[in-house]
Amino acid sequence: MRKLYWLLLIPVIIFAWLWLNININPDRVVTIFGSPALYDSNGKLFHVRLSPNSEWQIPIPLNQMGKWLPLVAVNAEDGRFFRHVGIDALALLRAAAQDLFRGRVVSGASTITTQVIRLAISEQEGRKRTPATKIREFIMALKIELELTKHKILECYLNLAPFGGNIRGVQAASLIYFGKTASQISPGEACLLIGMLKGPTLYRPDTKPEAARRRRNEIIRLMERKKVFTHDEARRAMLEELPRRKFELPARAWHFSELVLSQSHNNSRRFDTTLNLETQTKLESILRESLSDFPSGITLSAGIVDNKTASLTAWVGNARFSYKSDPASWVDCGRSPRSPGSTLKPFAYLAAIDEGDLTPSTLLADTSTAFSGRAPRNFDLQYRGAVTARSALSESLNAPAVRVLRSTGADRILALMRSAGLAHLSQNAKYYGDSLILGGCDVTLLEELEAFTTIASLGIHRQLKTLSEQVQTSERIASESGCWLVSDILIHRGELSLFARGTLGRQWRLALKTGTSYGLRDAWAAAWTPDYTVVVWAGNPDGTSWPGLVGARASAPVAVKILRVVSPKSGWYDKPEGLGVREVCALSGKPPTALCPVKKYEYFIEGVTKTLPCDMHTIKAGQSIVSLPAEFNVKRTENVKKISTNLKIISPISGASYFLAPLDTERRIPMKAEGAEGNIFWYIDGKYSGTSLPDNTFFHDVPDGTHTISAADDKGRSVSVSIKVFTPGKKTQSEQAERLF
Repeated sequence: MRKLYWLLLIPVIIFAWLWLNININPDRVVTIFGSPALYDSNGKLFHVRLSPNSEWQIPIPLNQMGKWLPLVAVNAEDGRFFRHVGIDALALLRAAAQDLFRGRVVSGASTITTQVIRLAISEQEGRKRTPATKIREFIMALKIELELTKHKILECYLNLAPFGGNIRGVQAASLIYFGKTASQISPGEACLLIGMLKGPTLYRPDTKPEAARRRRNEIIRLMERKKVFTHDEARRAMLEELPRRKFELPARAWHFSELVLSQSHNNSRRFDTTLNLETQTKLESILRESLSDFPSGITLSAGIVDNKTASLTAWVGNARFSYKSDPASWVDCGRSPRSPGSTLKPFAYLAAIDEGDLTPSTLLADTSTAFSGRAPRNFDLQYRGAVTARSALSESLNAPAVRVLRSTGADRILALMRSAGLAHLSQNAKYYGDSLILGGCDVTLLEELEAFTTIASLGIHRQLKTLSEQVQTSERIASESGCWLVSDILIHRGELSLFARGTLGRQWRLALKTGTSYGLRDAWAAAWTPDYTVVVWAGNPDGTSWPGLVGARASAPVAVKILRVVSPKSGWYDKPEGLGVREVCALSGKPPTALCPVKKYEYFIEGVTKTLPCDMHTIKAGQSIVSLPAEFNVKRTENVKKISTNLKIISPISGASYFLAPLDTERRIPMKAEGAEGNIFWYIDGKYSGTSLPDNTFFHDVPDGTHTISAADDKGRSVSVSIKVFTPGKKTQSEQAERLF
C-alpha cells in the first residue's frame, strides 16, 4: 500500500515542481514579428517585405482566414482540439501503446496547442527535440490554455505554421501558392496547405507536385469521412488543379513604403497607411507617360495630399524606379534636399498680407533701383517697372519678391516657412539673405507638400499623415483670408503650355506656383484645389543641369494633369468672412483720395489691412501730379539687355557666393554679359574657357573657391567680377557662414 502511495505521489510531486518552475509569457505566443505588411486606405495589401527572420509571414486574425482553413486544420491535425486542455490524454495513451508495441516511435501526441509552443518558443530558443523539451512543451501548453482562448491558439498556430522554404503562416502561403488571400481559397486549396504541415518540404506543390496531390487527396477523403465536406464538395476538391507556379508577393509603391517604414518607431508589422492604391496607380501612370518628354537622366517625383486630412494618398519618389534598372532609380528624390527656385515666394506674400502691409492691388517696383547694382533678375531678364502685387506673384517676379521680403522682415517670413513644415530651413535669416525666396536654400518635395497643404487648408498646418492611426496636431499659422488671397492670385494660366491650359478647361480652377533652381537643375510645380495638393519635381538625381528644367514647362503640365485626374470635380473656396472688398486707387492700390482719377475694387482683410490713403497723387504748384518713389523710375517694358551700352557681366553677380549641389557632377555656373559687340570670350582666373554669342548663356564648370570671371568682346573691351563657389557639406556650417558673411 505504501509503495502504491509513493507511486501515485511521486508523479504528482514531479508535476507540481514542473508546474512551478516552467513559466510562460503569453505575449511570446501572440506577438509575431512577421513581415512588414502595408495596407492602403481601403484595407488592400500592396507591399510586403521579408520578416526579421528572412521569411514571408503575414499574421492575420482568425476571422480573416476564411471558412475552410481553420476547419480543415482542426479536423486534420487535432480532432479533439476544442475538448482537451492543451494535452490530448487519449492521443498520449494511443501513441505510447503503439510505440511500446512496435519498439519505435510510430506516432506522436502533439496537439495544436503544443505545436504553437514548439513554433513560438522552442524553435526560437533553438531547443533540440528531446523528451525534456517535449515535457516542457506539455506544461507550457497546459498553462497557455489558461491564458488564451481556443480561437486565439488556433489563430497563432495558423500564423506560425511552416509551408516550405521561407514561407510561414497561411496568409503568406495562400498569396504565394494561389495568388489570393487565405479567406478566398477553396476547400481543395485548404486541404493542400494543411496537408503540407506534415512535411513542408516533402509536400510542396511547386517542387513535389505528385506527393502534394496524394497528401491533399488524403486530407480531402478524411474531411469527407468526418462530414466536413459533402460528397460533391470532396469530388470537386479532388478535381482542382495544383498551382503550377509561385506568385510574387505585392511590392507596390516602393518609395512610399520606405517612407512609412523609416518613420515607424514601433514593433508593429501591419501598417494601415493613408495610401490610396487607385490614386497611386494613376499617379504612377501619369509620371511614366510624362517621362517620354525628358532625356534618360531626368526623372520625376511627385506626391498627392488629401487636404481634408493632410493624408499622403500617393507618392512616387522616382518615376524611373525599377527593380532591374539603374541604381540611381532607387533614390527617393522627393526626400532629397534640393533648391526650390521660386516656389517659396507665396509665403513671403502671405506673411506681408497677414501683417496688413499688402493687398493684391499694392504697387510694387520691378526695377533694379535701390539694389546697389545687384538687383535680382527675372527669368526672362526683363524688368517691368511698376506692377501690382497680384502681377508680381502670379508672374513670379524676383525684385518685387525681394522687396516684400525686406519690408515684411526675413525673420518673420522664415518663421512662417518653418511653421508650415519646411524643416530644412535650419539656419538664421541672415544666412539665407535675399536668396531665401529665390532658391538659395534647401527643401524636400515632402516638405513642400506639407507647406502648400497648409495654404490649401487656408492656414491650418498639420504634419502629413502616412498611417491611418497617426495622431495629428493642427495649428493655425496664417489667416484664412491671407491664404485665400494667395490662392486667388495664383489661379494663373499665362505661363502654362497650350496643352496644360486646355487641360484646365473653362470652369475648373487650381492654384499653381512654379519654380526653377539656379543653373537649371530643378524644376518645380506646386498646385492645389480645395480637395488636393500636388507637388511635382523634375531633375537629375545627381544634380546635373539640363536646359529643359524650367518649372513652367517641365513640371507644371504634369501637376495640372495629375490634379485634373484626381480632382476633376473640385470647386473653389468660399470667400472667408473676414475678407472684404473696398475701393482703391487704381495706381497705388491704397484707399483713394479726391485726387485719384481712376479707382477700382480690390480685396482686403477687415481689421488687418492698413488703411493709409493714396500718397502717389499729390498737388504741386496747384497742379495734380503723380509722385512715384525713386525705385519706380524705370520704364515698365525696360529690358535689362538694353540698360547699358557698356560691356557688363550680369551673371554671375560680382561678389556673390554660389552654392552647388553636393552630387552635381558638372558644377556649371551660367555666364552672361550685356552690351557686347560680336562674340564674348570668357576667362576663369585668366584662363580661356570658351566663347558665346551676346544673347546666349555660357555654362562652364567652376570648382570651389574664390574666382575671377572675365569677359571680353570683339571690340576689345573687357570686364571682370569676383565670386565665391562652395558646396554645402564640404565644410562646417561655421566655415560656410564665415565665407558668406
